[in-house]
Amino acid sequence: MATSAPLRSLEEEVTCSICLDYLRDPVTIDCGHVFCRSCTTDVRPMSGSRPVCPLCKKPFKKENIRPVWQLASLVENIERLKVNKAGQPGDTAQEPQDTKLCGRHQEKLHYYCEDDGKLLCVMCRESRDHRLHTAVLVEKAAQPHREKILNHLSTLRRDRDKIQGFQAKGDADILAALTKLQEQRQYIMAEFKQGHQFLKKREQHLLDQLATLEQLLTEGREKFKTRSVGELARLALVISELEGKAQQPAAELMQDTRDFVNRYPRKKFWLGKPIPHMVKRKTGEFSDKVLSLQRGLREFQGKLLRDLEYKTVSVTLDPQSASGYLQLSEDWTSITYSSLYQSTYLYPQQFDCEPAVLGSKGFTWGKVYWEVEVEREGWSDEEEDGDEEEEGEGEEEEEEEEEAASYGDRYDGWETDEDEESLGDEEEEEEEQEVLESCMVGVARDSVKRRGDLSLRPEDGVWALRLSSSSVWANTSPETELVPALRPRRVGIALDYEGGTVTFTNAESQELIYTFTATFTGRLVPFLWLRWPGTRLLLRP
Repeated sequence: MATSAPLRSLEEEVTCSICLDYLRDPVTIDCGHVFCRSCTTDVRPMSGSRPVCPLCKKPFKKENIRPVWQLASLVENIERLKVNKAGQPGDTAQEPQDTKLCGRHQEKLHYYCEDDGKLLCVMCRESRDHRLHTAVLVEKAAQPHREKILNHLSTLRRDRDKIQGFQAKGDADILAALTKLQEQRQYIMAEFKQGHQFLKKREQHLLDQLATLEQLLTEGREKFKTRSVGELARLALVISELEGKAQQPAAELMQDTRDFVNRYPRKKFWLGKPIPHMVKRKTGEFSDKVLSLQRGLREFQGKLLRDLEYKTVSVTLDPQSASGYLQLSEDWTSITYSSLYQSTYLYPQQFDCEPAVLGSKGFTWGKVYWEVEVEREGWSDEEEDGDEEEEGEGEEEEEEEEEAASYGDRYDGWETDEDEESLGDEEEEEEEQEVLESCMVGVARDSVKRRGDLSLRPEDGVWALRLSSSSVWANTSPETELVPALRPRRVGIALDYEGGTVTFTNAESQELIYTFTATFTGRLVPFLWLRWPGTRLLLRP
């Protein structure tokens, strides 16, 4: 339905001559023409003069611009009338009516009262309640709030973009880490497969050599048996013949008076060796290989045990638990032994008779590893001399065996009962001396007994190795003597609390020395015991 002529006439009256739309916030200038407020701000002054009216070209002052409230209300009524006419039957268009109106005057809310914080229509703005208040257009009042919202929205969007960036980077990092773990999985499987194949080949190689030696010994045994049987048969024949001669009557015996001993000399009989020299040499070489295998596997196990499963920790000693026979360093990481009791402070947790000390850090879970160095002056020189003596002794023993074999049963080196008794006494004295001059390293319960003479065994809450100049023992009941390939001068201690094991290794060669198995309860701490003048124990690292 077309707009009626009166309504079109009204629309022309309330149309801005600049924007050609309904007057919005209508204002009048000095010449009396009416425009939108925003349109008057777009009027630019002529060069060096004031702005002029777009219709009559008369200059006007912007400070003289005044609002026309009645015209603004007329514009609202015309828009409402137009909307109502469009909603009648037969209308071709209908505009939604979502504009909020004044509840008192049913007018559009154009203004905002800054004093009362309320939306106002034109009539409310001119009422006595708000005439003296500061009222601004709703759009102008909303602009600062809109800018705050937009600024905050911009900040939130930046935060969102950052989070999305972090999320994308995090996903990429996780994916890269997962990819690396998958690669490491494949690498581990490939390395172990290759290691298994290598060990399997070495195992088969040693077994083949062993089978060859067994075959040589079996064949040699048959040859030795056959030759021995033949020689015994020959010897039995000679013995039988000589026995027959010996039983002959004197007259018959004297018919043949030749020298029977010369006729049947002993040297003509075969006295061969049961094991050929070549087989004996190869058997000795094979024993060396087996020993090297044992040593290599123990070192391999010790290194993997430390590097792959355990966390290396730094530990210190508890000075309040240290016996008066021990002198602690200032950093509480080493001890030395003194034969004089030098304690000036006595603590309830102090060892009184045993020269022992506990660590200050305890463990109730996990897998941890630390080292204790046994520092003794001249050990390296003694080892070299010892090795040379052992080599010399080995050569002398071989020479003695060859001499003994060449002389048959003649051997003048048998020990008498008196010699055995004297040797036994010397061994006991040496053992007592070793007990007096030794050290112990390991772990102990924090609640271990500390008064009087202690047995220091696993059943008492101590799991340790005892070291001396000559050997190494595990403090079992009775003690277990160990035979490591090298004397450990730095002992690695690996504690697996949940697994219930304390494993000792040679930290220098990675050789596995001994493993205790137990069920641990309570707090476990490092344990050191030292009764060895001239020796110092140091915690590492």
